[in-house]
Amino acid sequence: MSSIIDEDIMAYALEKGQSYAVQYVDVKWMSRDSRSLNVKNGDLEGNSQSKSQGIGIKMLVDGGYGFAASNIISRESIDKIANRAFKVARASGRTMKRPITLAEEPVHVDRVQTPIRKDPLTQPLEETISILVDASKAADLDDPRIKARNAVFSAWTDHMVLWTSEGTRIDQKIYVTGGGVDTLAVQGSNVERRSYPASFRGNFATAGYEYFEEIDLVSIAPKATTEALQLLEAPHCPPRNDATVIIKPSQLMLQLHENGHGFEMDRAYDYEAAFAGTSFMKPHLVDELMFGNELITIYGDATHPRGLGTFYYDHEGVQAQKTTLVDEGRLVGYLSSRETAPLKGWERSSGSARSLNYARMPLIRMTNINLKPGDWSYDEMVEDTKDGYIFDTNVSWSIDDLRLSFQFGMEIGWRVENGEITGLIKKPSYTGITPQFWNSADAVADEKSFQMYGTPNCGKGEPGQVMYTGHGASPTRFRNVRIGVVQE
Repeated sequence: MSSIIDEDIMAYALEKGQSYAVQYVDVKWMSRDSRSLNVKNGDLEGNSQSKSQGIGIKMLVDGGYGFAASNIISRESIDKIANRAFKVARASGRTMKRPITLAEEPVHVDRVQTPIRKDPLTQPLEETISILVDASKAADLDDPRIKARNAVFSAWTDHMVLWTSEGTRIDQKIYVTGGGVDTLAVQGSNVERRSYPASFRGNFATAGYEYFEEIDLVSIAPKATTEALQLLEAPHCPPRNDATVIIKPSQLMLQLHENGHGFEMDRAYDYEAAFAGTSFMKPHLVDELMFGNELITIYGDATHPRGLGTFYYDHEGVQAQKTTLVDEGRLVGYLSSRETAPLKGWERSSGSARSLNYARMPLIRMTNINLKPGDWSYDEMVEDTKDGYIFDTNVSWSIDDLRLSFQFGMEIGWRVENGEITGLIKKPSYTGITPQFWNSADAVADEKSFQMYGTPNCGKGEPGQVMYTGHGASPTRFRNVRIGVVQE
């Protein structure tokens, strides 16, 4: 595997950066190639493809960062961005109340890429479109209430070459592939949507085209339509303050995602607030706060196979790793960067700094924020539930700036009575306060029920950056949950 950027250009850019009075400098080249296809009601409605590449230089001067980038890759352009980065770093250093110091990281010289069997961007376009058309047609059950049948495919590659003044030389290429189907059913003013394998354009993994084939959209499309039609006739989620709820992974993933922002160390220290607020999990609460009960262990794992937040090195050159955030209910860690780890006296970053593209500095981003499986089988959990509900597939979310109070809506729910599923409910929702919610868990399903999902469009930062993150969980049961719209 060879990189696209010329090594002579990388060497020149690093040498140019080091010609200034810097404490540290890195040069990052990145490219992204992407493709997206959308078929609606059997017809190709969207076909987009994009490519971008550029180079950025980051410097640490007098304890302050400076960064500049360009999509013009030439020595003249590098001279300009190096000078600009130095000026910004020098100005930043003069204003820093606490100069930046970087956590140590071993030197890495490596070329790596996501293991794939088929490149998703070189597969014949006609083949993918044919699958999407067939899936859209398979969702047509000849019912006039069916108004839209969508089938989508998306894939992209992020290629990074990172050289640092410490000697690190990394060439990393990450492949992401995904897709899904959804059906919209309408009856009067009642509108119901059902999505598989997840909402918001399906599910994604760091994998090749084979992952899209494994989803098997043609097989799952009729189920989406059947359940959308059934939801038209189903009763609404009842309002209750004391419900027992089993939350399946397609919804629990977004619970983990929204709470996961609170584990980002820059938010905990109030360094960052754009888009998703700060965090109620302040530094003095580490090892003290009971985020959940003894059943709840949450970790960030950038090494999980096929997770959407899986990579080999972050964009500061820190090797991917697994970091425990909540250990049997207790807050014990954060997602950190080389800049933030020393704030807690930690010797090493958790490897959580990534950037959208060549033109952005890395921010602390979630990797794969996963809930450790328990020892219940899913069937045992349902059979043990005498009066409860099952919720699945996120459709809406709201959470405050501290990641404390939240409300979620789902596409579908099921009623459970005396250990049996007795029917569907429509428009389920639940609300709560984060530590109370996780402390109310009383059963976590086992590894056999564990599923990985991804959030491909998580926003953060100013200027804004969109990043892809992963979340894995097994079905989990919670007691005394507030569901539906409760009238006070």
